[in-house]
This record gives sequence, C-alpha cells and structure tokens, in this order.
Amino acid sequence: MHFCYIDDSGDDKTRVFSVLGVPTSEWRNCFSQIRDFRRELRDRLGIYVTVEFHATEFVGGRGRIAPTDVFKGTRCRIFNETLGRISSLPGVRLFNASGPKAFESRIYERLLTRIDRTMKEWGSQAILISDEGKDYTWLLRKMGVVNFIPSKYGSWSTGTPAKNIKVEYILEDIFFRKSDRSYFIQLADFCAYALLRSENPIASKAKYGLDKSFDLLKPICTPECFAKDHRKLGIIREL
Repeated sequence: MHFCYIDDSGDDKTRVFSVLGVPTSEWRNCFSQIRDFRRELRDRLGIYVTVEFHATEFVGGRGRIAPTDVFKGTRCRIFNETLGRISSLPGVRLFNASGPKAFESRIYERLLTRIDRTMKEWGSQAILISDEGKDYTWLLRKMGVVNFIPSKYGSWSTGTPAKNIKVEYILEDIFFRKSDRSYFIQLADFCAYALLRSENPIASKAKYGLDKSFDLLKPICTPECFAKDHRKLGIIREL
C-alpha cells in the first residue's frame, strides 16, 4: 500500500503535478526523517519547525520563516537541500505530469491512470491525499467506471482502438488535508515547483539555479510511467 501525496504548481502557460508515493511500511520512518530535518533547519538557521513550506512564497522570499530575515539565496539553498532529503527517503517514488494549463483536467486524468497501472505492476494499492486547492474526486469516480485508454499500437487484441481500463488500484475518494498540517503535501509542493521551473525556466529563478533543482529528484522518478518523455524521467505529458 502507498500513500500518494499530490500537489500542483503552475504559471500562465503550464500546469504540473507531482505525487510522492510513500510505502505505508516506511511512512513512520519517512516522517521521522522529515521531522528531524526540520529540527536541523531550526537548529542551524532558526527556521520554524511548524512554518508551512510553500515553494512559491518560500523561494520568493515572502513570509516570516525564522526570527530573523532569511534571504532568497539562503532560501534557495534550503529548497535544494529539501529536495535532496526527499530523494533519500526510503522507498519513496515520484510521479510527475506536465502540460498546458488549458488541459489541466486531462493531465490529471493521465496521471491517475499511470498511478493506477503502476500500483498494479508493483502489487500495491494507493490512497491519494491532496491539499484543499483542487477537488478532482468527480474525475476519479468517473474513471472507476469509464476510462477508455487508446492502444499505443493502434488497436487492442479485441480490434478496438480504445479499451475501458477502469481505475481499480486507487482506493476510496481523494482525501484532503490542509497543506500546513502535512509535511508530505509540502514536500510534494516543492517537487511540483522544481518541475515547473525545470519545464518552464524564468530568469529570476534560474539565477539561483532553480531551473536545475529538479535534477536532484531524478533518483526517485518513475521513468516507466511514460516512455515517450523526452527527458527519460517518466514525466507524463498531454501530447
């Protein structure tokens, strides 16, 4: 079983989603490591243990995260350090999807399909946990009944171009939590923002190297999710 924490990031052109898949058998260990990391940041830099890590505000220098000012350069180094810690969490895997903002629901649909198929291949099941920003429960429910998938070879063995492969390995509806109450949703947000700035770099963030930050997450990406990804990282795309 996997807890799958999902969050998104975007700008005027692009919408991305990142999902941290945490094996339930490793959940407590992962949580302890993240809690200890937050305590390390408190001891080294004064970063409040309970302050929410929201990537856009965090790297933008907004919000009071410590008793004294923490400037953008330091925040970006903390951002990258956090991504490195995510990559070291035991058993954790990362699913990603990217596409035009106008096709957001289609991107989400493709992401759910790949999570479901991957769970089947892993002999696992998933419970989705999201922040309260977007509610795609309706889509997940629909896909549990109707989810036509086109064959990559042009047709299935039945001779039809598409097959109804219902979502079966994602259990229940999506669970929602306030992001300020969940370290793991905050980590998914950091991953999504790193993906966004990698897919769509901007000069104000590239000068801090944030256009390269996503490379730190390569060890936990799932390339098997989307073989057509030109980056060979399994980033699911709306073609």
